[in-house]
Amino acid sequence: MLRVALYQAREGMIVAMPVLHPRRPEIVLLRPGAVLDPHTIAKMRELGLHEVWVKYPRLERLSEYMTPGIIQACSVVTGEVRKALDSVLANAHAKLDYQSYRRAVSGLLEKFCDKPRAAMFVHELGDGSSPALRHASNVCLLSVLMGIKLDFYLISERSRLPATSAKDVSNLGVGAMLHDIGMLRLAPEVRERWEKSRDESDPAFREHVQIGYELVREQLEPSAAACVLHHHQAFDGSGFPHRRDEKDVESGQKGSEIHVFARIVAAADLFTRLRNGPDGLVPTVRVLRQMQSAEVSKKLDPTVLRALFNVVPAYAPGSIVMLSNGHECVVSRWFHNQPCRPIVETLQHDDRGAEPEIFDLRDRTDLMIVRAEGSAVAEDNFSPESPHAFDLVRPAPHMLTEPALRRAS
Repeated sequence: MLRVALYQAREGMIVAMPVLHPRRPEIVLLRPGAVLDPHTIAKMRELGLHEVWVKYPRLERLSEYMTPGIIQACSVVTGEVRKALDSVLANAHAKLDYQSYRRAVSGLLEKFCDKPRAAMFVHELGDGSSPALRHASNVCLLSVLMGIKLDFYLISERSRLPATSAKDVSNLGVGAMLHDIGMLRLAPEVRERWEKSRDESDPAFREHVQIGYELVREQLEPSAAACVLHHHQAFDGSGFPHRRDEKDVESGQKGSEIHVFARIVAAADLFTRLRNGPDGLVPTVRVLRQMQSAEVSKKLDPTVLRALFNVVPAYAPGSIVMLSNGHECVVSRWFHNQPCRPIVETLQHDDRGAEPEIFDLRDRTDLMIVRAEGSAVAEDNFSPESPHAFDLVRPAPHMLTEPALRRAS
């Protein structure tokens, strides 16, 4: 399989995964085996779709990263997000269908359990014509993926709960779906100002977390509602909403004072906002590099940030890249501890059956990826500070003692 952006799609390519209608995910636009033609490609662009999986020789193994079932489950999540946003837009006192949201997230979790290697961010959700929907859907998916990887951390951070309940990320997914629900109740000029400036110090913008919390607090589980109220808290205490301490000094929550679900959503929210910048889609590798800067990383839980690097490939398997030697290649395998040095193989543009040339960029330090996602990325590649910088180290049982066990559930 090959994951191609629509601008890379060509007549005659054969669809490998179902293509679903972005606004009505129950409708399958193209089934596996369909052959692309110019009219079909143009129609997909009109609908706001931006990529398609197509068949490609020798890359059938990439199906371990994406299946029709996962695509369908992701689309169900998008559908539930859409219903929630539409409901709040129509009625500020709308009753939210918490059980439907939870079922959608549970369905997604079930599919990931069937395909453990699919737990990576290789497919972005949402209708391109609705930035709010796209953002909420992607934050939900990314939060769930990180939550799966962080099961051990959730157990230690939610120690008042039984381990099975502590690592259940269904409520995390629901909270992530609705984290920005309060934005819909802001004045249009405030939302427009935010989209242009991305200025988090704007007092009118900051009101959205409290507005959203008031909308959901009586309808969601507390752990899900915490994501809505606290997804702009920063690990260093510089986030919002503020509270007053015993000395009457205002500050945000910090460190483990912030619910671990909100910390996860904060990282997913930031990644997704940086990825979808004011001027369009930003290459993933560039966003991951930005998130390692001291200015950004100090605001994030370091364990959660490592989880991000375990589920977001700098260059996703199945995607097309250009090497510094001029070869156009497809990414066939990635490594979380060397994000910018995947295994790639040359892209064949004919049916003569020639064997591709394979480059393991971990060994080929003379080569690098210089173009991906339609952008020049040579300056965006990065190396980890140490061989295990992005590893998620699971603590031994004896380490889950005080103070690690003194966490709010």
